[in-house]
Amino acid sequence: MTTLAPNDDLEFLLQRSVAQILKSEDPAQFLRWFEQSAEAIAPNFFSAFVDGAEALRGFKSFFARYVWNRTHLPGNHFRPLPLPKPERNAPCVCGSGLKYKQCCLRMEAAQNEFPNLSMLPYVLDALTAKQRADLPYAYLSAEELAHVARQWMEEGRAQDAAKLLEGLFRDVNKLDDRAEAAFDCLLDCYDILGNPQKKKKLLERGTGAADKRLRAAAMQRQCCILADRNEYAEAWALFQDLQRLVPNDPSLSHLEITILLNQGEQKRAAERATFWVARLSRDPDFGHGPLIEFLRGVAQGNVAGAMGGLARELGSTMNSLTSLIDHLPPPEVHYTLRTMEDSAGPLMSDNKLQGLIAQWEVQGEFSEKMEDDIEWLQRNPLAWSCFEILDEWLEAVEDARISHGFESVVLLPVLRHAEALLRLILKRYQADGLKLEWGWHENRPALRVMQRLVSMSRLTHNTAEAVRVAEWMVLTLNPNDNQGMREGLLHNYLRLNRVGDALALAAQYPHDMAAMEYGKVLALVMDKQMSAAQKAMEVARKRYPEVAKMLLAAKPKQPRLQDGLVQAGGKDEAWYYRQDYFDLWQTSDALSWLQNEC
Repeated sequence: MTTLAPNDDLEFLLQRSVAQILKSEDPAQFLRWFEQSAEAIAPNFFSAFVDGAEALRGFKSFFARYVWNRTHLPGNHFRPLPLPKPERNAPCVCGSGLKYKQCCLRMEAAQNEFPNLSMLPYVLDALTAKQRADLPYAYLSAEELAHVARQWMEEGRAQDAAKLLEGLFRDVNKLDDRAEAAFDCLLDCYDILGNPQKKKKLLERGTGAADKRLRAAAMQRQCCILADRNEYAEAWALFQDLQRLVPNDPSLSHLEITILLNQGEQKRAAERATFWVARLSRDPDFGHGPLIEFLRGVAQGNVAGAMGGLARELGSTMNSLTSLIDHLPPPEVHYTLRTMEDSAGPLMSDNKLQGLIAQWEVQGEFSEKMEDDIEWLQRNPLAWSCFEILDEWLEAVEDARISHGFESVVLLPVLRHAEALLRLILKRYQADGLKLEWGWHENRPALRVMQRLVSMSRLTHNTAEAVRVAEWMVLTLNPNDNQGMREGLLHNYLRLNRVGDALALAAQYPHDMAAMEYGKVLALVMDKQMSAAQKAMEVARKRYPEVAKMLLAAKPKQPRLQDGLVQAGGKDEAWYYRQDYFDLWQTSDALSWLQNEC
């Protein structure tokens, strides 16, 4: 039989204790059961804390009462019903025959070993789905519910977490600032579950909440969403509303800097970060250490380091993850290539990698949370040299996005490591400059990982890096561009004012999709080739009229969108184009030209 560690022992003991309490909600019956059964259930836990029969009796008596006093009882509206504290001169509750002050009073100090012990997760886990749906939320602590929900979410139980918190927000006007953490957690759950409609409705209710802290939390989230969509005018208008609502909220500093960095306004972000450092340093009521360090990093121009430093403050999972990434092993070549003419051929993994891939597939079946994968990767460092594993792991981790700075601290280092691995393999087989086509299924994991590197570089405003990798993929590795990377490359050329390269790329893909056709028009306008731009626009508008309409709309209405699906020539395609590239049309004066043309 497997020997449990003290922490695992404790977990099992608490589960069994709650099950016993819920049977009768009788303290005397529970205390008798604990005295008789606890040591057999959790021997390693008790041996780690006490030594000797007398000390064991006292500790068991203390811990039984401690567990009872913190357990939420359904019969008491899910509130604890603590036992009265023994009088100093009364007989000790452990049954030793001594006075309490001479016996187990000293055990009260043991409470410091378990300061944040919450029994609510164990109580809720013991309930049926119907019982959880009928919880008396008016009697429950919103902060403790948020703690349970966040724990479940990190364990891969986002659906359970969302159902738990949805009951709390049935009437948002009955809640106050104590529900802010639960509000943020429920929004995160909807992100994980891919439920944008529920997220949108919750945000709408939040922005109309009676409590101003809840309103502010909803407005901050909405502000970030607008900035992510490049709708900066709306984001700044909402930010000004937030300043009026909560003018002294320190979190406004992080929000302002985040929007500026999203816009690529590093210089302005550094100026504002300097202002915020001075202001928060004078705050006598709060310590803002991690926030000030983040702001100081931005002020000094070290944006990636600043985001990373803040991310590392966000709990054990993030710390474990960043520690793992900080110690990535050097890439190893465990693939073979058989070059042919202008092709490198398929990436063929060796037996060692194939065995590791099989182990990873088994790991995926039993993994319940991110920590499980972290532990597996720590035991199997060769996984960092396997595109098949990296492809799947990055997809899962990217979806998690558990903190600000996550991209810079976790995703980009791994993606750059993967690029180094691919270049090392090509060099080993003298395949530099050859194609690595998508048509070979064996090449797809590596190409997908490289595509993520381009996307993540763009997201973090590393435009030059995004262009460098995208050029390599589109112009060398996979000129057929099955992954549709050419439109992003063309527009990033324009962001770097490489208009000639943009036009050359457009010439390689004539009569292409909407983004390439309108990107060509934009490049011609930026190159002052107005006659050619007019002709290209006639072609683009004839084939894809919705894009022009969307670009010209003062306040376009978002069409119905379906994840992973885009209709060629449809309003959804036009919407996505505007979201991604409208800023280029504005800053280059191409939008004014288009308005005159139409």
